Amino acid sequence: MKAITTNISWFSSFLIALILLVSCNDRKESQSSSAQSDSVSVHFAADTLMPVAASRESVTFILGEDKSSENPYYAEATKYFSSESQEKTLHLVTSCRSLVEVRQYLVKHAPANQLPWGRINLVSHGDQWLGLSVKVTPDSRRTTLERLQEFIDAGTFNPLPDSLIDKNTEIALHACGIGNNKAFVETFGNVFKSKSAVPHVIAPRLFEFFSTVNQGESGRYQAKVWMVPYKKDEKPGDIILCNLLHEEYPDENINWQDALTRTQPRFAGDTYHYTFDIPVNLIINLSANDSLPELSSTEKILHWIDQQPEINHILSKIQIPAELFSWNLKKGFSKNKDGKRCVAISVKGFCTVLCILKPLVEKTSTASNQPFMPATNDTAYFYTVKGKTLNIKS
Repeated sequence: MKAITTNISWFSSFLIALILLVSCNDRKESQSSSAQSDSVSVHFAADTLMPVAASRESVTFILGEDKSSENPYYAEATKYFSSESQEKTLHLVTSCRSLVEVRQYLVKHAPANQLPWGRINLVSHGDQWLGLSVKVTPDSRRTTLERLQEFIDAGTFNPLPDSLIDKNTEIALHACGIGNNKAFVETFGNVFKSKSAVPHVIAPRLFEFFSTVNQGESGRYQAKVWMVPYKKDEKPGDIILCNLLHEEYPDENINWQDALTRTQPRFAGDTYHYTFDIPVNLIINLSANDSLPELSSTEKILHWIDQQPEINHILSKIQIPAELFSWNLKKGFSKNKDGKRCVAISVKGFCTVLCILKPLVEKTSTASNQPFMPATNDTAYFYTVKGKTLNIKS
């Protein structure tokens, strides 16, 4: 465990610096009589605080499926956005698994009132390092900044009709801490831009999750988080984890041992824990002049990894050292840029991150321990990119 003890101080410092106080199948839609398109109520757009007619249709996309009952993220999000909450949308779509499919839905199911879309909620697992888990296209991998830019440059996303998207359309990303990746948020609006406008994009900087507490009430929570990374499949014992957490966060009055006993909060504001994996997955082609590396031991694997700029670029972005990853390297063959067969090394690495979470709650005039709902223009909690009108050259 010496490697963990000596290599995690950078991690907490990085999190504090970023204010991360804290993370188509069959189509299904739901419509609510309480959210009819002819409603006359108004809400305020985060960019200008000017009223935007609530008669604009809104839609929520649940972009994944839960892999474990211990983390029912998508199930709880589905329940929340279909409940009688203030964020309930007219449409709820659970069938799309890529950004391309989302765009196709928006076009095929254009608002009946012929107004541009109002709010478009995109619910996906994600993080500030590797973007969103939802795919860019059905045949691609997860949506990283680099992959997103690659598809934009390739012309995959033609401008949507002006009748669907304008500068007041809101794209709300629901993924943990994605707002700390400013370049990602700034680029993301181009996926949904129209011929004459780029929509407003809102992204949380804190860990965000959905949970059913308070006598069955579904809520959306922002949470403070404390993190410790370790090698995948080499989880330290609880006593060691508690010691590591105490060493990294000595001023925090948190019962670490208690939080490690549950994966779901018992009540609003209750501490609990959650883990997620950060993957590194790539193929490194070897030139004719390269000799096959010796990969017979952990020390030799780490030495070879340290000499690979592609891997070091990824590790520098996520700021987790190679020693905290479990590595699986295999020799094989691939194709180089010229399309010729060459010797290659398949590299797969995984790091697990333990998160201790404490949902942020507040007392309202009617109840205590209600989800703390900061304004989306509060820069401590959200990063937003203001929608804009494009200058169209004649």
